Amino acid sequence: MYDENLINDSLETCRYLSAVKNGLTTRELFENMALLEEKNACHRWEKVLDEINSVSEEEETNYYNIKKKKKVSHQIMRNVITFIVCIVISFYFSAFINTFIAHQTTIEGTSMEPSIKNNDSVIIQKLSYYWRDPKRYDVIVFPVATDDSEENSDVFYIKRVIGLPGEVVQIINGKVYINGNKLKGDTYSEEEIINPGIAEMPVQLDKDEYFVLGDNRNMSTDSRYQYVGMVKRDAIEGEAWCCIWPFSHIKKL
Repeated sequence: MYDENLINDSLETCRYLSAVKNGLTTRELFENMALLEEKNACHRWEKVLDEINSVSEEEETNYYNIKKKKKVSHQIMRNVITFIVCIVISFYFSAFINTFIAHQTTIEGTSMEPSIKNNDSVIIQKLSYYWRDPKRYDVIVFPVATDDSEENSDVFYIKRVIGLPGEVVQIINGKVYINGNKLKGDTYSEEEIINPGIAEMPVQLDKDEYFVLGDNRNMSTDSRYQYVGMVKRDAIEGEAWCCIWPFSHIKKL
């Protein structure tokens, strides 16, 4: 079936090609030459090798095309997985910041005017209260129970700290007194308080309680009313740090 001369002449070449061609064995070379011998008996080994090379190059091209498609597919899969991982990380990072560091909220009502107006957007930061207690005149955010049976609520108030733990607070003739002395330095409200509420009589604060008032004193529901009462230290969500919207109201509180 084989041309003995053709085989003898190309034997060394076959051995060489079998060593350097990926996946190409000596047997496959002989089979290819046998097919060519059947088609044209005058083929010499140089022509046979040209045919084999052309076949090999075509197979090699197909192999690399398939490999390239697989590589592209794997790259797309990696990109999709990377994108999903980034989204998940961003979500948890954002949730962490909102829960433990700071978040934005929109104010409803006029109880803190003129410092904060209705529909102002403010940043509530929580970080500083991990290391220190609220100070006098800090603007704090805290939950207010809407029912006597509720310990927590989705309703949050924003007020200014006036009385600190251990102090005695009283409102006399429309003015705030701390430990029997008229409060000085309260530049956030100069109006006289019409309704002193429970602070008409001296109010003794516990070691973890704060007395708060709205800057718009006569339009605010605050510690003067049993509905709100004193604010516990562990109930404080954070400090209103700055107003960010609208642009005309941007400022540090």
